[in-house]
Amino acid sequence: MRLFTAKSLLSGAALAVTTFGSGAIMAQSSEVTFHKDIEPILQRSCQNCHRQGGAGPMPLVTYEQVAPFAGLIEYKTGLRDRAGAMPPWYVEKDIGIQSYKDDPSLSDEEIGTISAWARTGAAKGNSAAAPEPLVFDDSIKWRAGEPDLVVKTQPVTKLAGTADWWGEIESVPTGLAEDRYVKSVEIVEVNDVDNQAGTGRDTVGGRYIFHHMIWGTAQFNENGERERALTIPWP
Repeated sequence: MRLFTAKSLLSGAALAVTTFGSGAIMAQSSEVTFHKDIEPILQRSCQNCHRQGGAGPMPLVTYEQVAPFAGLIEYKTGLRDRAGAMPPWYVEKDIGIQSYKDDPSLSDEEIGTISAWARTGAAKGNSAAAPEPLVFDDSIKWRAGEPDLVVKTQPVTKLAGTADWWGEIESVPTGLAEDRYVKSVEIVEVNDVDNQAGTGRDTVGGRYIFHHMIWGTAQFNENGERERALTIPWP
């Protein structure tokens, strides 16, 4: 029998920005500006969460929103692949497949650009150099396409005003009797919140309680008992 298992962080805000060592500072640091150099990076790697209605704790869209966090953004991006790094992307850079759709990770050059910008006054620059603002589709729908299999977990209740919860949601049988190749997995929270606007990304604002989760494939011993230590996690 095939089982689906997931580990989650309920509620709580995660910061999605990043940093590193001083050796990565660009030589042309005085030329680095928000509109020309930083805004394109934020659009590609940060604004999916860090925007109004997104899962990030603060929007990182306009210069006025971003500049106060310049130092923190430098620090968090500089963590690279260590715990707490932003944007979160924990695929090892020197092993296996490296080309992924929608990969938000930053290059060494981008990390250096952010550091140079933060350490030289976080200049705004010419607004004429800014990219066109992104428009996000927040309608409730399957993002990865219509699924072939939908697995539902048991209800999860989280009381308002209580501490964040890290834990494992009980495994759920998939109903599959043989191995299958998995192309993609999408996890969607379904709750009883009145959603008249038809949008559903405002985790921090209280619409959802799940902030993020990871999932894995359960493994069993010869007696049909689950071996928790052998669970195979997926990114």
